[in-house]
Amino acid sequence: MTSLEQTAASGFFDSTNSEEEAISSNVIQQEVPVPCDNPKTPHDSEFHGMIGKKRRLKFFRPNLGLYQRSVFKIVLFLMITIKELARLAGTSTAAVSYVIHGKTNKVSPERCQQIRKLMEKYHYVEKMGLRHLNKGRSQIICLAVNRQNMDENNPFFADPFYGLVLGVVEEALHERDYFLMVYASEDIKEIFKTVAAWNIDGIIAVSFHSGDCNKLVELTGKPLVSIDTIGKLPGRFIHIGSEDAKGAYLMTKHLISRRCRNISIFANNDFGVDHDRFMGYKKALRESGIKPSEKLFVVDKGRSERQRQYEEYLAVPPPGPAGKQAAFFLSDFYAIEFISFLARKGIAVPDQIAVAGFDDIVYAALCNPGLTTVRQDIQNKALIAVECLFQALEGREQSSPEIRLPVELVIRDSA
Repeated sequence: MTSLEQTAASGFFDSTNSEEEAISSNVIQQEVPVPCDNPKTPHDSEFHGMIGKKRRLKFFRPNLGLYQRSVFKIVLFLMITIKELARLAGTSTAAVSYVIHGKTNKVSPERCQQIRKLMEKYHYVEKMGLRHLNKGRSQIICLAVNRQNMDENNPFFADPFYGLVLGVVEEALHERDYFLMVYASEDIKEIFKTVAAWNIDGIIAVSFHSGDCNKLVELTGKPLVSIDTIGKLPGRFIHIGSEDAKGAYLMTKHLISRRCRNISIFANNDFGVDHDRFMGYKKALRESGIKPSEKLFVVDKGRSERQRQYEEYLAVPPPGPAGKQAAFFLSDFYAIEFISFLARKGIAVPDQIAVAGFDDIVYAALCNPGLTTVRQDIQNKALIAVECLFQALEGREQSSPEIRLPVELVIRDSA
């Protein structure tokens, strides 16, 4: 029996060992073939020198056939350190550190090649804390999302708008060798507390009040770029938005051109981007000689409650001049939900009720009938937010404290 098998028989390979205890940051998994009939330990001398270091080494026994098979594989979890790399290379830890951090002019080409081969062989991964210390930054950007007024039945990233923002920001940061921390909550104080506790380099805030954005800048001392901010602008941050009032104006004009006169508007609330869209809606109606409603339908966060609201909307004829009825939702998500609701009721869209949305999320073209909506460039909005944040991190002057992206009317079958 080999020395390694004796270790196994003594219980060192006990499969009850905690996997969490074995797996920590920068742990690498290797498979090592061990012939059972070889009287000598098969490992090369440089690897064998690490066997005794149980603080970094854990083994897990295969379920069956450990001693019967002529060859078996051991799953090895190993964290190799700079000190161990230096010992294997026969050089100083300083030389290894120089190679790791790209200061190769201080080490001979031959030594650099040797160290890199050892790093590759033993899967060396630099500890994040050391990397950040060397660069002077954490390389972490926080994406903070205000979850107020969102659908309570789904996580925020299930909403195509927020999901696309999240995906675009993560990819853009990855290309810059930065990391993304995401925090979403309805409790603004909890957001303040959590974001301020982390050593982040910058913040992208989505759907926040301008005062809360200013507060985050004050608490962290870090640059902040906001998307779809509510309240007074500009602030101590850069804001990326869309021409929301213009988009609602264009949609309302389109509905009027389709002989719609009773146009009801549905929104999450009556402030921020929804308020701007409401103003565009009212302007279009006044220009057409139609008295606009001074009140919009505020949709509930709960799905069952929204179904009840839709029932009430159908039950009460809308006030206003005679003409075709239309429902204009300031979010595609709710417009698509309403189309599904009408289909279950046997109500034809757009023949009986025209339905319009805002955003042009991916599902707008997939629902039946296709949703007429206002397209905002969500992807570009997220990309510009990242670009503006890095301009601030690099100390470059911003061209403007606020950027409004153009919108576009997209006409499909629902209106």
